[in-house]
Amino acid sequence: MIGIGTWEATISVMFQKFTGKVEVIDNNGEYDFRIDLPDKLKKLRIKYYDIKEVGSDTLTGKGEIAQMPGKVIEVKATFKGDKMEGFAQMGKVKVNFKNGHRIK
Repeated sequence: MIGIGTWEATISVMFQKFTGKVEVIDNNGEYDFRIDLPDKLKKLRIKYYDIKEVGSDTLTGKGEIAQMPGKVIEVKATFKGDKMEGFAQMGKVKVNFKNGHRIK
């Protein structure tokens, strides 16, 4: 499986940047994501689904925020050794994950 573990990255949303964690989980042979958001965004309950391998180093998937049913988040993460970059996007709002590195 690709990218299983915990990654720390610079997460940028519009004009804000912070360090956060992205966890890629093996959930009985299926992928799952957990993204550690800053306190003011923690109330968002995001469920990821349809996570697939693309090539040998990339995962793509979708997500939905419980408070915004029907709005789909597109997710993509690429892993090269102990490095990771990616994004999550819903409409025009894009969250970038840059300079990611494995911490677990």
